[in-house]
Amino acid sequence: MHHPNHIPLADQPFNRLAPALIERREQAIGLGNNIRYRRKELGLTQSELAEGIISVPYLSLIENEKAHPKPDILTPLAKRLHSSVKDLLGVIDQDDLRRADFLIDKIRTSQVYERYDEAKASLEELKKLSGETPDQRVHIKTDLIEINFLIHFAEKEKYQAKFAAFEQRWGSPKEDTNLLVWYLRMKGNIHFLEDMYDQALLCYKQAEKLFPQVTDDIEKAYIYGNLGKTHLILSDPALGILYTEKAINIMLKKDRWLEVCSMFNILGACHTNKGNFQDAIECFERVLRIADQFKFSKILISRTYHELGVCYLRLEDCKQAIHYLNQSLEVVSPDHLPPWEEGFVHQILCRTYLKTGELDQAQHHIEKAIPLLESRERLKSECLIFLGQIHYHRGDYQKFIRCYREAIQSFLRLGAPENAARASHTLGKHYIQSGDPDEGVRYLLQAVDHYHQLLPSINFEVELPEKT
Repeated sequence: MHHPNHIPLADQPFNRLAPALIERREQAIGLGNNIRYRRKELGLTQSELAEGIISVPYLSLIENEKAHPKPDILTPLAKRLHSSVKDLLGVIDQDDLRRADFLIDKIRTSQVYERYDEAKASLEELKKLSGETPDQRVHIKTDLIEINFLIHFAEKEKYQAKFAAFEQRWGSPKEDTNLLVWYLRMKGNIHFLEDMYDQALLCYKQAEKLFPQVTDDIEKAYIYGNLGKTHLILSDPALGILYTEKAINIMLKKDRWLEVCSMFNILGACHTNKGNFQDAIECFERVLRIADQFKFSKILISRTYHELGVCYLRLEDCKQAIHYLNQSLEVVSPDHLPPWEEGFVHQILCRTYLKTGELDQAQHHIEKAIPLLESRERLKSECLIFLGQIHYHRGDYQKFIRCYREAIQSFLRLGAPENAARASHTLGKHYIQSGDPDEGVRYLLQAVDHYHQLLPSINFEVELPEKT
């Protein structure tokens, strides 16, 4: 219900505004939201803004998009908010919107091709444009691309703060499905970076459900690719293959060759995990051919060598695995590869040398890996397992036990019951073999509990036959 003293804006002739403004009013996004945001930005209460102009309840209706004020109310509100009627209405300049979309695409492309100075310059230009336009879509897109930029560099504190500020300001941008899907992808990416893969998967699946209303095919491809990668991490390579192939098909149609290569690396990793080693190798070799043809960056090649190393490790060809893993580190300058990726390569090298029994080499690489994986707790916890295995092979069982116990606690804290179960299982077997059955049974029971968390609870309905 509207305030009794004020007729809704749509019911009044809009004499005080230019006809062009009236015509474009339908394009405005969230007059009430603009007023609320500007009021909070200035630190005003509803009472302070409304005083002498309208009642507080009516202002509340306006801010919640349940009432539209007349021009003679909107003008003093704008004045008190040190704004303009045009800005509060969110009248859209289509040139601004097109310019914003151009800059966003330029930032994305620069990031993908690792032209980071160019990306930063475009981001600054976009932020300047955002500050000059009332269009909320430009504001939201600017915030999202900045979050994406911070995620790309894994600047945890910065992207967490920026994302929290985004949610406080915009919530989830439900008015525009394309923006909502982008928001869900960023939220999922943050969960993914923080090793919360189930939560990441949930975000990506929510985004996928919105695809019938999404017009941005590139955004769909990103979601499909992320779904593929997450299913791979969650040990479901078959679904990983399904989603990654969808992403590749879209990117091929759009001639996004670097992204195609990244997707082929994910696809190859899925085939590796599924045991389709020849298919995996073909994917990686295809990436190397495309990368050579287009002169792509060494980081892509490094990642492909990494995946080839993992594939050959699974094939138990340790010599080839070590060759490609070392190539992964040698092909790029140390400061060009993100620390956690370099650490991950060292972790895989440790695993490989454990297989060959070269414990000194294994320890050398795991000691390099641990500090580099400081920001990736799950990978760092896995390093404790490998370090424990090194101690075990050397007969230092106390250090082995300490490493495994610490890893189990870390896995449980991270919500990784499968890893915790395997480590508990191993520790239980060790205690039993060492003549400590009580401690062994304790850890084996823990393993059962952790494994149980992986199984869905089933509630069978039982109907007894009626008595005759």
